[in-house]
Amino acid sequence: MPIVANLVQRPAPRSKVLPQQTKTKAKQNHAAKTSPAKPFMAPTEATPLVAVIGVGFVGTGLVDSFSSKYEIMGFDISEDRLEFLRGEFSARPNVSFTSNESDLGKATHFLISVPTLLRSDRTIDLSYLRSALRRVEQWARPGCTVVIESSVSVGLTRELLGPIAKAKGLFAGMSPERIDPGRVEPPMRSIPKVVSGLDDVIPGSLDAVVRLYGRVFDSIVPVSKPEVAEMCKLYENCQRMMCIAYANEMADACKGLGIDAFEVSRAAATKPFGYMPYTPSLGVGGHCIPVNPYYLLSNCEFPLLEACADKMNKRPATQAQKIVDELRGTSKTKRRDSGIDLSKRILVVGMGFKAGQDHLVNSPGLQLAKEL
Repeated sequence: MPIVANLVQRPAPRSKVLPQQTKTKAKQNHAAKTSPAKPFMAPTEATPLVAVIGVGFVGTGLVDSFSSKYEIMGFDISEDRLEFLRGEFSARPNVSFTSNESDLGKATHFLISVPTLLRSDRTIDLSYLRSALRRVEQWARPGCTVVIESSVSVGLTRELLGPIAKAKGLFAGMSPERIDPGRVEPPMRSIPKVVSGLDDVIPGSLDAVVRLYGRVFDSIVPVSKPEVAEMCKLYENCQRMMCIAYANEMADACKGLGIDAFEVSRAAATKPFGYMPYTPSLGVGGHCIPVNPYYLLSNCEFPLLEACADKMNKRPATQAQKIVDELRGTSKTKRRDSGIDLSKRILVVGMGFKAGQDHLVNSPGLQLAKEL
């Protein structure tokens, strides 16, 4: 079944990062290291209004989580998407959705969760992020807090958001999303949340971000600057892709040796230390794992990562060719004009990019079907 390899989950260790009962002390520590956050200058509403810009998969998760503590406004340019979400959140009176840019002027906080995609040449397409930041620049008032949740290359938060924050007097930071499609446990609020602030641009930014996220998440992991948060996200996802690539190479070797690769995986998973259990598969898919390597490669050298990313991109085509080679020569019925074998019909089961998901974004199963 062509699905992305999944990490076999072990019981999560007890978190050592800012649990709920230590958040007050953590905020005091941040205040000691950086200038305290200035009082909001323009947003004087008694109730903060958090605007989530981009309510796709990630943005919807943010709306769901933050609506437990805040008034929420979801902004998107797709009216169809907004109409669907209005139905999904109809039971929550503190959640609204809009495509009217002027409504953003009411917000006190902005969470940016728009897609950062790859072009055909594997360079980063920042058009959605730039568009979102232009809206923030136009409508955010001095004293607002702006946080980028989208995956970006290291240094991009400072490059794109820094000048806007400085010019408009906005607290600014980066907090990479940690959403795993299809996973319901642990809930989003229980996943430790990495946060950062541009304190050297606007003093008090980290404290403002900690205060915003601290009401929603059980554990907050503050880091020294956005570059650390950006690298953290890419390091996590690229490590996962490289481990999956290694599991796939192991499986290919096992086939030639007459060994069951899944039995090997199960046996290896019994080791309680120094090993992370992965199972082989067709490849990787989704918005993050296949594309994040190219964010790192855009301004850093990672020879091993580059080789893994290239191998994973080619894997569906490679596997398709192996299937064709095994079937070639066994058919008696071929279409003369194209050479297509009419006697063989192949069923590809599992089009979603991973088990239990119907999302087709970068699906290796879909690519396999196209190649076949």
